[in-house]
Amino acid sequence: MADARDPGAGNPGAEDPGVEDPGAGNPRTGNPRTGDPGVGTALEWACHGTVFFTAALDTADLDGPTPLPGWTGRHLAAHVAFNARALTRLVHWARTGEETPMYPGGPEARDTEIVEGAALEPAELRGLVARTAAELEAALTGLSDLQWRTRVVTAQGRTVPATEIPWMRSREVWVHAVDLGAGASFDDFPPEFVDALLTDVMELRRRRGQEPSLTLAPVDRDRTWSAGEPSPPLTAPAARLAAWLTGRGAAPGGAPRDPGRWL
Repeated sequence: MADARDPGAGNPGAEDPGVEDPGAGNPRTGNPRTGDPGVGTALEWACHGTVFFTAALDTADLDGPTPLPGWTGRHLAAHVAFNARALTRLVHWARTGEETPMYPGGPEARDTEIVEGAALEPAELRGLVARTAAELEAALTGLSDLQWRTRVVTAQGRTVPATEIPWMRSREVWVHAVDLGAGASFDDFPPEFVDALLTDVMELRRRRGQEPSLTLAPVDRDRTWSAGEPSPPLTAPAARLAAWLTGRGAAPGGAPRDPGRWL
């Protein structure tokens, strides 16, 4: 995932080495204790998010700017395409045990392929997005329960179970569809996905001890999210809070303008 404040920011995953595996239990049904929605749900989000992203891509101005500094729609589309290919490498790792990093050439090679992909003709670029997404989906559906529990390493060197891969992809396609500027918004996201995104962002903030401390009290939810010291609750629709937290929306009343780093 590229951060709206830094397109080079990657996906740190959801777990530090040595932390209890959030995929413990049945990887296909999830772990209610940790809030893990389960592979089945995350796969559905990734599939539907791909359709959502593709619809935005079909009408987006690929030569226009995006909220990601220095990136046009072309760069964003190339990033999403090559992210699918990178995650497919992690699926290969989970399936075979062969250690295959997301980006074998490191950050520089990743950046180079995005630039090269952005130079493709629009039809070629859209075809690349569709093809790599289909390859990832096919690879994911072939994993066994044991393979889902295999631990792999993200581009930032964080160790996560393979059960995390569908969620990593879901974030990419849903959030970057908004970045294309073709009319998609966080209000279009499934409510359960918005809740999972809030949980994900706030958990990352807790692990990092990130300031400022936040308490979220969405007006359309019957629960709250918190990270850090007790703080006055921020009230707004959940989708609006998620957009703000990920650097893609205006601050709700009483909130700092910039919540700080997401990924």
